[in-house]
Amino acid sequence: MIDLAQITDQQKNQLTFRLMQVMENWKLEDRDQIALLGLTDSLKPRHLYLYRRGDKSFDFDQTSINRSEMIIGIYESLGTTYPTNREYASIWLKRSVKKFKQKAPLELMLSGETGMKRVWHFLDCTQGWRE
Repeated sequence: MIDLAQITDQQKNQLTFRLMQVMENWKLEDRDQIALLGLTDSLKPRHLYLYRRGDKSFDFDQTSINRSEMIIGIYESLGTTYPTNREYASIWLKRSVKKFKQKAPLELMLSGETGMKRVWHFLDCTQGWRE
């Protein structure tokens, strides 16, 4: 787990840029990107271009750090699940899944940290052993 007190400004910039790449790879709407990070109160969709270019880092709090860790974990797990087709991750996130009672994984992820954990644990069973 990433500790907010120990993260440097350079690491914040790197994490921000990586998150933007992941969410762009998933072809998410701007508002969904902001919601996944839990930054709906502090960030406007029209300002995302600053973060995409690497000009600015997110104003992380411990909640957004935790969400960031889950987003990257889900991204890496999707890469392991679909190693030959990275594009399928974007499709899978938006399709209904029987295990999630016909809800799309993205829908669960947008519902909050519990939904994000469900998706991550589904994709990467080792996550369930850590808690």
